[in-house]
Amino acid sequence: MTALDKLRAAPPEVREAALALMDELTAPMHPRQIEKALCRAGMSRSKARPIVNVLKHLPIVAIGAGKP
Repeated sequence: MTALDKLRAAPPEVREAALALMDELTAPMHPRQIEKALCRAGMSRSKARPIVNVLKHLPIVAIGAGKP
């Protein structure tokens, strides 16, 4: 049974909670969140800002440090 099948078979309140959580987790990042994530990954704020100006138009949901 796939995760989608399990979700479909779940009671309505479980489906609602799962979908609300997925909406929250996959909401696009705000420009300030993107900037903070880039800075945490080692980029200076002055270098991050021009990148944020480009990325803010894309539905970015996560930024990693690039390390496994």
